[in-house]
Amino acid sequence: MTPERLPLSLSDATGVPYYRQIVDQVAQLIRSGQLKPDAMLPSVRDLAKDLLVSLITVRRSYADLEGAGLIVRRQGSGTFVAKEVTMASKDKAAAEIMEGFERIILQSRQMGLDGKKIRAIFEQALAGEEQNDGRQ
Repeated sequence: MTPERLPLSLSDATGVPYYRQIVDQVAQLIRSGQLKPDAMLPSVRDLAKDLLVSLITVRRSYADLEGAGLIVRRQGSGTFVAKEVTMASKDKAAAEIMEGFERIILQSRQMGLDGKKIRAIFEQALAGEEQNDGRQ
């Protein structure tokens, strides 16, 4: 079995630690279905080499992803996407999305927007995303 090539992109500009960027991007690939259950992931060494980060950074990322129930390590075989993304992982994703919405709503209110305008902007963004989904 050949490891999946992960389309990850790390940036110094975000201020987010590299291990967290790896966790967030791999989690998104798994939750979106771009990485299928049982897909083999690159070894810690190979991913560290590809991303030009330390082995410790990738080990920490993989440990966080394993703790979230998104990946499993099989001794002697490698690291794989979990066969089933656990309910806890889905609940965590929903909680993270809620936190993001709350931040955006707070920022919008600080800019002087009311609930009606915020809702209209959200509906517009959602409609645009649904149109993009239809084109793929």
